[in-house]
Amino acid sequence: MGRLRRGKDAIILLAVIISVLLMSGCTHNGENDGSSVPPPGKRTYQELENVECVDCHAPQYHSLENGSGKHAPLNCTFCHIQHGYLPDCRGCHPETHGATVQSCTICHPDPHAPVERINDPGLNSSRCRSCHVPQYEAIEESGGMHSAFECDHCHIQHGYLPACSDCHGLPHGPDVLDCTSCHDPHEPESIEFDEHDSSQCTRCHGSVIKGTFMRKHTRHADIACDMCHPVHAETRLCIECHPGHSTEMGMRDCTNCHRIGHVPTEIQYSPETKSGVCVDCHAEPFNTMLQSGSEHAYIECVWCHPAHGATVACADAGCHVMDQSHGAVGMQCEDCHNQAHNLTVRYDRPIT
Repeated sequence: MGRLRRGKDAIILLAVIISVLLMSGCTHNGENDGSSVPPPGKRTYQELENVECVDCHAPQYHSLENGSGKHAPLNCTFCHIQHGYLPDCRGCHPETHGATVQSCTICHPDPHAPVERINDPGLNSSRCRSCHVPQYEAIEESGGMHSAFECDHCHIQHGYLPACSDCHGLPHGPDVLDCTSCHDPHEPESIEFDEHDSSQCTRCHGSVIKGTFMRKHTRHADIACDMCHPVHAETRLCIECHPGHSTEMGMRDCTNCHRIGHVPTEIQYSPETKSGVCVDCHAEPFNTMLQSGSEHAYIECVWCHPAHGATVACADAGCHVMDQSHGAVGMQCEDCHNQAHNLTVRYDRPIT
């Protein structure tokens, strides 16, 4: 009988131990996601200090202590209200990134330091959109070369911002280091600048300014860059500010002679320029040729004026051959002919 009683006592003791273990949660195998362990109606142990958990949970403890997020100052029991209980993140953070994001651990693998390393090489850029909507849409809509890369091409770790010079060097020289003052890295070709602040332009376009405005001062040097370039890489039409030399003139007619907008007084034209372009500014000599019947009226102005303001000497033009019938050697054409635009012979000078 005594042996039977001792056997019953052992069975009862074993049942009590198993019951205690089940109630404490120590049989939780860690394979559940937390939703299978319902939160208890009340705490089953006193609120502990984090240091009291370190003996069994050292990795989690140190991860929490070394983290810089808002979880760091919390006690372990704030989330784990019962030993073995794993809370649902959305209990405190409901739909932080929208209803479509259900699994927090995809981006936040360590809930004890959720902002320390959000870096999973298996993620694609569409996952980043949940939190970074403006950046994602900007790079998607820009269509630039950056749109061909995944986010982690530049952001090799969450929160890491690379230097543009890592890929692009210093295209504007060693003095221009703050690329973001003009470029949004997600749409770098969309360049924004402050209104009427030409100092920002000089950082990248200093060589242009030195080669034009500083070389030859014109009225254009006294106005802000955005007066002619309201949007980066765009130029307003000259005729928006300057009325043309004739009502038929267009932008191409302006740039045919005024090649450099920064120095418009330097007039340059091509050898193929037609006289009709010249007549807008030089109507008087053009009309003189027509009225005098000069054969010069049938050739283009550029034949005698290859550069603006310059005139080729008659003897050098290759059109006229001097002979004895024109008088003594050394006489100039204008000694007899009125002028190149009016070849009428003058008789007010003695002929030798």
